[in-house]
Amino acid sequence: MLTITYFLVQPVVAAAWDPAYSFLDNTISDLGNARCLPTTESWRPGTFLCSPRHVLMNATFVLVGLCTTVGAPATRRYWPPQRLAGAGLALVAVSGVGAMLVGLAPGDVNMPVHLIGAGLQFPGAIGPLLIGLATPRERRRERAFSLAMGVVGMAGCALFATGLHLGLGVGGTERLGFDPLTVWTAVLGAVIWHAGRRAR
Repeated sequence: MLTITYFLVQPVVAAAWDPAYSFLDNTISDLGNARCLPTTESWRPGTFLCSPRHVLMNATFVLVGLCTTVGAPATRRYWPPQRLAGAGLALVAVSGVGAMLVGLAPGDVNMPVHLIGAGLQFPGAIGPLLIGLATPRERRRERAFSLAMGVVGMAGCALFATGLHLGLGVGGTERLGFDPLTVWTAVLGAVIWHAGRRAR
């Protein structure tokens, strides 16, 4: 459930930007940039980026990643025993490792490691889809929600990877690809926690 902090912290960090941060035109990683410098990226050369609250954002990346990496395997008994569900949880856990790398290696400090971390979000987007496919139809809400988050996340990742932003901007497309997994972990974390309390 702590993964919800990812959504709560972003506006707080973005509010300190001058000029203003755009959730459509700026990437998620921009919020964690540790230095105030013009970019050298080919698609936006010379764009000045400055995130005064980058420490808060990077700490949140690490926290969310840690919760995801630890939480995914911890919920294994809640899901069906099929290998498909296990594979989905493994991919979710891998994405958590990626989030930690993103927070520990901001893009303007260590781009190679940062890109590896960001790249691990792509397989993570598939995780909810696999878990949804493995979930029995009797648990239709969990199944439908997992399938929906998986499909949206995969579609968003495909758009982001190919540069087809469809008017959403690079930041909007990136969020369409990466954020469904975070929504899924937060919602299902709350569902599993509630189910555990009822079982006591």
